[in-house]
Amino acid sequence: MKNTRAMVSAIFALFILLTPVFAQSGGYKVQVPFGFAVGKHTLAAGEYQVSVVKPGMLQVRRTDGAGIATVITANAGGGPSQDLRPRLIFHNYGNQYFLSQVWIDDVNPGHELFASAAELEYARAGGQGQTILVAKGQAGK
Repeated sequence: MKNTRAMVSAIFALFILLTPVFAQSGGYKVQVPFGFAVGKHTLAAGEYQVSVVKPGMLQVRRTDGAGIATVITANAGGGPSQDLRPRLIFHNYGNQYFLSQVWIDDVNPGHELFASAAELEYARAGGQGQTILVAKGQAGK
């Protein structure tokens, strides 16, 4: 009985200590001047709040209208970065834009989105460009 109580107490304490690690980040706001795809979602031009919902999961939510996408991401980077500003990196093929990477914090790693089937089709045709948008600042500020 004492062992069970000690085990439950230890698990509870560990949970309390780790809760801030898994809390949603406040994220950043970015004005996106073009329509773009996030995973399987297509979002219109507008102001967006980009935040980490939990490790490996990113949310892009429009602040000035309807539009939201939540996607699973992989770590991007891992070494020192030349540009520490929060930013979104898009792949573009003509006027088709796909969110590729998100760098929220002043530290690495960033968040890399997996290419959708639609983006892979455009990539096969060639002509990929890259567009970088820098975030305004912390959400809510």
